[in-house]
Amino acid sequence: MKACFLLICSVMGMSIARAESMPLPPVVDNSNYPSTQSTTSASAKTLYELMGRLEQMQAEIQQLTGRVEEQTNLINELKKRQNTMYSDFDERMQSIESKGADSEQPNAENAQESSEPTSSAAVAAPTSAPPKPSAPVAPSAPASAPKVVAAEKPAATPPKPEPVQVDGDEKQQYQHAYDALRNGHTSQSIAEFDAFLAKFPASGLANNAQYWLGEAYRVNQDVGSARKAFSKVIDNYPGGAKVPDALLKLGYIEIEQKNPTKAREYLTRVTNEHPGTSAAHLASKKLLSIDEANR
Repeated sequence: MKACFLLICSVMGMSIARAESMPLPPVVDNSNYPSTQSTTSASAKTLYELMGRLEQMQAEIQQLTGRVEEQTNLINELKKRQNTMYSDFDERMQSIESKGADSEQPNAENAQESSEPTSSAAVAAPTSAPPKPSAPVAPSAPASAPKVVAAEKPAATPPKPEPVQVDGDEKQQYQHAYDALRNGHTSQSIAEFDAFLAKFPASGLANNAQYWLGEAYRVNQDVGSARKAFSKVIDNYPGGAKVPDALLKLGYIEIEQKNPTKAREYLTRVTNEHPGTSAAHLASKKLLSIDEANR
């Protein structure tokens, strides 16, 4: 009996020892694998982010489109202003040239008239022989002496303004700057007119040079410098021929800058202080257009 018990115990001990010596199966941890629900929520979040970025990009595209339209409108407006400036510039130039041609014609006629001699025909002496002396007679009452009629003097005409005396170098430099402006080289014209005014501040052409300097700035869209240049024409040359034109251009600038009240002041000064000039005529037309726009 004891022998059987010992045998059974030895067998069981051997089985336990063998079982302990065998390796255990690996343990699989499934806790790290995402669930189906978490995967779906992540995809939805990514989709929402993409939709948000798409909406943001659409808003930016709309803003850029609006800016492009604004720039296009601005360019069109600038083109209109430039065309107006050039047409007005050409109109002013034609008016100046026509006035110069009209003034040269009467001067030539006057010079021709003055060069003709004004000699009168000589009075012939009587050819009859003097009568022979006769007996003395009683003196009679003396006949009234013929009245001497003085030649009438021509009516005095107001003196014409003397032409501006300009030396060759001065005139050449002014003409060079003026030609640069007419050919569209505004930057070159600005530099040359500045140099002319610095070299010949008391020139008879300084008034014109200051005015055309303002025109060059205006074509270059430099509003501030154009204002200053035209204002100097009025302040530095109050009796100059370019004062009405400078006032007119200051009025134009204020119209372009959407300042109708200030523009009306300048244009009214042209019509009141310089009536009958071409600048006054243009100012009257602009005043009518301002009134129509305010109705």
